[in-house]
Amino acid sequence: MVKVLRFNFLGFAILFFAYSSYAFPGGEPGAFLNYGVTPRSLALGKAFCGLADDQEATYFNPAGLWQLLNQEVRLSHFTLYGARLEYIGYALPTKYFGSFGLSLLNFGSEGLDSRTPDNYQGNPTFFYENAYIFSYAYSPLSNFSFGLNLKIIAKALYLYSGAGFGADFGIFYKPTSFLSSGLFIQNLWEPKMRLLDFGEEEIYPRSFRLGLCWRTYQDRIKVLFDILSPFALFSEGFSSRYLDPHFGVEFELVKGMLVQRTGLDKREISLGLGLGRTGNKSSLFIDYALLLHHQSNFILKPTHKLGLALKFGGFRIWIESYPKIFSPQPGVGENILAMNLKYTTKRKVKRWQLLIKNELGEVVRNYSGWEEPPTRLTWDGLDEATRLVADGKYYYEITLVDIRNESFQNSGFLTTVKTKGPAGRIKVKE
Repeated sequence: MVKVLRFNFLGFAILFFAYSSYAFPGGEPGAFLNYGVTPRSLALGKAFCGLADDQEATYFNPAGLWQLLNQEVRLSHFTLYGARLEYIGYALPTKYFGSFGLSLLNFGSEGLDSRTPDNYQGNPTFFYENAYIFSYAYSPLSNFSFGLNLKIIAKALYLYSGAGFGADFGIFYKPTSFLSSGLFIQNLWEPKMRLLDFGEEEIYPRSFRLGLCWRTYQDRIKVLFDILSPFALFSEGFSSRYLDPHFGVEFELVKGMLVQRTGLDKREISLGLGLGRTGNKSSLFIDYALLLHHQSNFILKPTHKLGLALKFGGFRIWIESYPKIFSPQPGVGENILAMNLKYTTKRKVKRWQLLIKNELGEVVRNYSGWEEPPTRLTWDGLDEATRLVADGKYYYEITLVDIRNESFQNSGFLTTVKTKGPAGRIKVKE
């Protein structure tokens, strides 16, 4: 398997550099739908189809929405050499009806110079192109899902405007815990519009995106590769100039707090960071990306991208424990730590495991069982060998596995064991 993966990634690298001298057709309607809309995907070289594990799946591959366990909101704003791109998106996973998503993109610019046919300067004008995307994903099998986008695209230039309707389709396949893939067909139903009643009709062309993601180091490292191409590749015969490869790597430096990203495509080298806090009930991350335009020999200035990601509600598990300072005593059954398990899952739980760890990460106590876990457990402060644990801070790590063998886990602070009183001296009077 390792040899196969090495061969695949070597092939991807050869493919990437072989085609890097060619340009993807530019100036086509809807090009802003192939750029990327959050700093995370931009920092990954716009390679996201085979990962698609957050709300931005609505943009790169809606089938990936089934992976989401929490409700999620993403916001971003960045400039594009004289224009701007704004994004807001929301995702809602449900227990029985699949996952839903809603996204709004605004691409445009104001204060544009206007001229008459005789080259007289007119009042400044504007341009905008908006996309409203409604997404749905469903997983009929444990490692396979499909997704659909229905979208409305509105466009305006000065006094002229138009709107069109379209649809996208995607599939997501995860055969193993470390490998996943995706296929996204954009504009399967092609949006069409006219800005003038007598003007030429714009047709947003079909394209496809194929993506792969390889995970390692306990899912903290992700290596991504995407290929984007219009369907002209099939109708006009194979030509490497149509292929647009993207490559990215994500590394979680500090679990749940700090993420580093880097990426490469034909136009830009990208670097990025994600900084935030993952809690029991919600998480908040600020994402940043720096894009260096190597295609222009770095004549174009670097651009900075900022975004915000908020996760809340949905399917999760955590433990509420008390007291927070615990003084166990062997043989005293009343002096125990109470642990209340809070969880909600998509499907019925098949097995569970709770580990209690010390500050060094060593497991001192193990609870496990089949079917649904109890809502309350207790700990008497003893390890597996019934010895009193040392003073210090203790943490929990809990894992649930459902009937589809899909697992999710959480960890956090549990309690502080303190059996010794404060140090002091006894003064003896003579």
